[in-house]
Amino acid sequence: MPKPQERLAITVVPAEHGKRLDRVLRGRFPGWQRADLTRLLSRRQITVNGRPVWLGSWQVSAGDTIIIFRPPAIVPPAPPPVFQQDWLLADQGDLLVVCKPAGLLSQPVRQSPGDRQPPGDDLLSLAQSWFGPDIRLFHRLDRDTSGLCLLTRPGPVNAYLDQAFKSRTVTKEYIALLAGIGGLEERGELRSYLDADPERSDRMAVVPRGGQYAHTEYLLLERGIGQIRIWLQPHTGRTHQLRVQLAAAGAPIIGDRMYGGHRADRLMLHAERIALPSAEDFPARDWTCPAPF
Repeated sequence: MPKPQERLAITVVPAEHGKRLDRVLRGRFPGWQRADLTRLLSRRQITVNGRPVWLGSWQVSAGDTIIIFRPPAIVPPAPPPVFQQDWLLADQGDLLVVCKPAGLLSQPVRQSPGDRQPPGDDLLSLAQSWFGPDIRLFHRLDRDTSGLCLLTRPGPVNAYLDQAFKSRTVTKEYIALLAGIGGLEERGELRSYLDADPERSDRMAVVPRGGQYAHTEYLLLERGIGQIRIWLQPHTGRTHQLRVQLAAAGAPIIGDRMYGGHRADRLMLHAERIALPSAEDFPARDWTCPAPF
């Protein structure tokens, strides 16, 4: 179980203006128990704009800063026991398009030689149990990222996809909510080199030299109080690319515990669109899975 943080700060967004404090917090953190919230209030461990608040009925305003001291740990939701039919957007024989939920691994993770995650704790295992053992995962998303993934059966589509991804003719678009604006402009590009973080082996970092080139286009879609929504199109596919580049720009994604975003029940990053190019025997194809936030 994750350890609780010492301090958690959130900003009230316009949609929460005028609501009760307890309802805002339960809406933001549905995994918290009612007793957790009661304890925090009774112990004066919640402040609004620096003032301790002990009434759940306290009305908040857009732009208010709420600080929770020693908040309960957020436990990631348990993965579903079976493949959910509403994940499937298209089954075209040798190609399946699915919308992966946040919190679900894309594929089993090897923890040590011969050791894997328990069966069923990832999208690939669930899909193989549902559709058959010949299903393979063609490209993956981070566990905490939701959105479009491609799975395939044996067939010519695998060579077609392999060529399309290698030639970077596959279009991928993401939506994210940011914890701050940092150095971002209304529209721009992020170009940097990424390599393993020398301080943490599970993270990546922007490096001054060496590493792998990473390139991302972006467009700010919404820039209001407590609501910074951004469209992203990566032109390279580096590990944690969008998360690292945005954090380095001073605009981490909300819910990104690894790279410094404000805490939330999930990472606010979603793979919303994927478009495949036309090729011999393969027409151009395009799918969209709207962001759930």
